[in-house]
Amino acid sequence: MCVASSILLTVALAVGLFVGILGGLSGLVFAGPLRWAVTTLASLPRVSAATPLPPAAVATTGLAAVVGTVRWWPAIRAHTPLDRPLLPTTPGSAAVVAVLLGCLYLVVVEACAAVVARLSTSAGFLLLALASAGLAVWATVREVRKRLRILRTRIVADSSLLEHTEPQVASTARRLAQLADVPPPSVRVVASERPESVAVGGGEDAVVLVSSGLVGALSAAELEAALAHEVAHLANGDSRVMSAALGPVLAADEWVDDDPTDLEDRFWNWAFGLLKRYGQFGVAVLSRGRERAADVAAAELTGAPAALASALERLSETRGRPETDLREWERSVAVMDILPPSEPDLSTGPFRTHPPVERRVEYLGSMTEAAETRR
Repeated sequence: MCVASSILLTVALAVGLFVGILGGLSGLVFAGPLRWAVTTLASLPRVSAATPLPPAAVATTGLAAVVGTVRWWPAIRAHTPLDRPLLPTTPGSAAVVAVLLGCLYLVVVEACAAVVARLSTSAGFLLLALASAGLAVWATVREVRKRLRILRTRIVADSSLLEHTEPQVASTARRLAQLADVPPPSVRVVASERPESVAVGGGEDAVVLVSSGLVGALSAAELEAALAHEVAHLANGDSRVMSAALGPVLAADEWVDDDPTDLEDRFWNWAFGLLKRYGQFGVAVLSRGRERAADVAAAELTGAPAALASALERLSETRGRPETDLREWERSVAVMDILPPSEPDLSTGPFRTHPPVERRVEYLGSMTEAAETRR
């Protein structure tokens, strides 16, 4: 855990530092045109020019008025005949709209006046660089989160509620969730002969997804153990933990050009590709630990370590190559699949996301022996 956290923190700091520096430099490059636009807006008539009030105070007051009116309109509506604040259908509502637009005008021009005052000093340029850096980091994080959302949407797509076809399996998952003291997940099935089960999300939005091939390949006890493994992931918050761990890796991947054309592109590809692989190693180490913990928790939930060991062996024997063209490494980590992808680079070696099945079965066997000894 400490090793994985150190690696991922290093990758996050490296990517964040690069993106921040690049964003800060970009802000300074565009400082000239930006300052001209801001100065032009600040030259428009404004309250602070005719009163002793500072521009920042006027801008803050105007923003508070706009946000407060829109945000608290349901409470305000009880004391006014107006239905909506932003549709000028009556003289009263037109007056409200005019006031709100006036406040927005003040927010813009007064904020520009405050920025011009700041930009006239060296501290202002530093503030601009820091703001640009923060914006660049925020945009990168937002893109990574969007990529993870798309990934999860693709995973759950084309699935249906399992209780419509296998109500006893869905009932088993809900019972296991109750034992694990987590909200009951939505249990869904996808029509695929490739046996697999995954846990997506957490809390009220948690989904356990199984394939029809898995339901058909396992006995009742083995299927219960596989579901317990996924419920254990939900109880441990593993899907969210691993999605957060994937963040720095995906951020580094955003800077890798799939088709480099010149020496500079190849250099950045080499640098960020190396950083990405280093991060993948850290994520893999963390993922293997979470898988081991889920095995232990599942065995404790069902009281049958041997059933989970049998399920792992059976799935390992029957699982073939992936049928879909997903980014299998990211998929396996983000949703905590019970087994790793079939790609050799992902199921073995330092980047494997799961411990070897043989070791998992051996550990579960030792749990069975320990339980029998205590009897």
